[in-house]
Amino acid sequence: MHSLKKSLFALSLIAALGACKEDEPASQATPINTVASTMDLNVPVDFNFETTEQVNLDLNIEDAPLASKYLLKVYTTNPSAAASPVFSSFIDNGANLQTAISIPSGVLQLYLVMQAPDGSSFLTILPKTNTISHTFYQAKYKNQIESFGGPDCNNGCDNSMTLTSNLQADDEEDVYCITGTYNGNYSITVKDEAIVRLCGTGNIPNITINEGEVQIVSGADVVVTNFNINSDSDNELVVYQGGSLTITNWFSPNADVTNYGTMNVAALNVNSNCDLENYGTFTVTTTNFTTFNGDVENHGTFTVSGNASINGGSDFKNYCGLYFNGNLQHNGDIECRAYTKVGGKWTINGGAKHKMKDGAMAVCEDLLLNGRIEGSGSTSLFKVLDRTDANGGAQVKKNVEFCDANGIETQPNNLFRNGATESCSLVLPVDACNPEGNGQPQVQDADSDGVADELDAYPNDASRAADSYFPSENTYGTLAYEDLWPAFGDYDFNDLVVDYRYQQVLNANNEVVDLKARFVTRAMGGSLDNGFGIELDVAQNVVSSVSGTRDFNGIITTNANGTESGQSKAVVIVYDDASQVLVNTTGQAFVNTVNGNPSIDPDTADITINFSTPQTIVSLGTAPYNPFIFVDQTRGREVHLAGEAPTDLADASLFGTIDDNTNPNGDFTYKSSNNLPWAVHVVGGFDYPEERTDISQAYNFFSVWAQSGGVSFQTWYDDQPGYINASDLYIAQ
Repeated sequence: MHSLKKSLFALSLIAALGACKEDEPASQATPINTVASTMDLNVPVDFNFETTEQVNLDLNIEDAPLASKYLLKVYTTNPSAAASPVFSSFIDNGANLQTAISIPSGVLQLYLVMQAPDGSSFLTILPKTNTISHTFYQAKYKNQIESFGGPDCNNGCDNSMTLTSNLQADDEEDVYCITGTYNGNYSITVKDEAIVRLCGTGNIPNITINEGEVQIVSGADVVVTNFNINSDSDNELVVYQGGSLTITNWFSPNADVTNYGTMNVAALNVNSNCDLENYGTFTVTTTNFTTFNGDVENHGTFTVSGNASINGGSDFKNYCGLYFNGNLQHNGDIECRAYTKVGGKWTINGGAKHKMKDGAMAVCEDLLLNGRIEGSGSTSLFKVLDRTDANGGAQVKKNVEFCDANGIETQPNNLFRNGATESCSLVLPVDACNPEGNGQPQVQDADSDGVADELDAYPNDASRAADSYFPSENTYGTLAYEDLWPAFGDYDFNDLVVDYRYQQVLNANNEVVDLKARFVTRAMGGSLDNGFGIELDVAQNVVSSVSGTRDFNGIITTNANGTESGQSKAVVIVYDDASQVLVNTTGQAFVNTVNGNPSIDPDTADITINFSTPQTIVSLGTAPYNPFIFVDQTRGREVHLAGEAPTDLADASLFGTIDDNTNPNGDFTYKSSNNLPWAVHVVGGFDYPEERTDISQAYNFFSVWAQSGGVSFQTWYDDQPGYINASDLYIAQ
């Protein structure tokens, strides 16, 4: 998709996606480098180059229907099937959870999914504040959902106005911010890649996008009679969370439409050039026939009031709640990972396929099946309330349970194939996307740890119950180092580049039993043989064992439990020599930092730290904990993230020498006199610069972010338009 989708969802999903970044809109992302190099930065003295921030959770369950433990999952993007949580924890019924969690800087809201012991769940969306307080299961168990948008009409406007005449927005790439009340007399035409941002309320007779973008921001409530989006790859309509757009006539978009808020259209025809994505509430309000020829992706609630046809060229993906209140003609492919309901007759024609995955549920009044229903992952349910007629080419395949309580009226031989069954016994819980569910779940607890098997990641192990990941189960953060400390380097931050992901294995009391880490070493842009390790904020003797480390050169001495000797805290050396990890067989000086040179496959190290007694989450510190390198086999020459403490084995005589200005007895550590670091941590992952390319040149807003003390362009590392000079990054061969 285009600029604004990327700006809001670059950390997800990878599919994911949520209008949840407190950053400059991509439309404003004109490169504004004000320095020739990182050495010229004027950085606030208290800034440590963090890309994360801490928030405090103060949550409780007041009166839940089941007595067992509930599982909280915290997301920074909309928790569709493609997203994964950044934090997980149990809460007892009637109890309180107070803890600090780390999230990417700039997130505007958090998505809290509460999972019950019977497998049902619901979603609560709360604004990000320093302390997030909320009570679940109060006032008839209704969750409270608050929405917050992206851009506004107070910032980033090239032209600010009220709509007092017809507007032709045609200043190239300018942002037109329109406030006030729209009286229904004046129309808007968008040309020449202009952006029109609507922040007011009222009626507009006509809006036409010939080349550009229209944004409906949070708080705006706009009613348009005719909304035309012509075919152009740069055209886009975006409705932000908290914004509302109503179109009272036919809506036939020919370019991209993205809704995070509320969209109501009287009639809909999705043309083949359109890519429609819904993360909020999208409703076709009348019974006019709806046609889908373009691609649709639904992560919210999508409702069609009348009859509809999904034609062969349409790629339709449903990750949450999809409703057709009339009849549905199904000629293409639908992929359903959540809940789809057809209120009338659902006709799946020959050659069409309804693909279901991981406990999805589809419901219809009547079914005429000439095509295929096929499941994958955990078993899904297709449910017919009245009549089923399946003809000769019909198939129900693989991981699907087909339920027609009245019996199938017409069916061919061999309708059910490859494990599909005819049954209504599958139990599917009610959740944030599926309001119906199926069956009556039984709460079971095989290991008697107080966590229902439905929620227990280790149902037969009473000492383990859940996994909590950082940055998330599906993503990595990046650690990037300069290795000439205490002297300045070239600030390409590629002397050693390591991706990380942590997995805390929790017991039923939210204590950490094991800490697992995956480290992916990607680049070695220096000639020095550096080691890499981490320090946890607990004593070394609380660790029972460490596995997965590599000692190539014998310079590290370890205790019997695998931690490093001579340390008061638990220090784990992942490896002592990066040159033995990324073995350079290319004949070149550096590994994976010079474009055009042969590349080496990244190395993956899986580390497991077992604790002799379970540790509180707080006692371990915050991921990525205290990662460091030691330079060129000199154990005492440690390089840490700015503001982090040296370990007991660091050579204190190096502090304050050459370019370093560390005060080892305070918080000003591993920074120069002009507050520059020797390492950066990028929580959202990081494409590092090519050899000898300054990070401030590769990333246009790194310098703005640093000099603002982390306030501006908090996602400077995202692949958004104008953010990155791609030619300055390393590209693997």
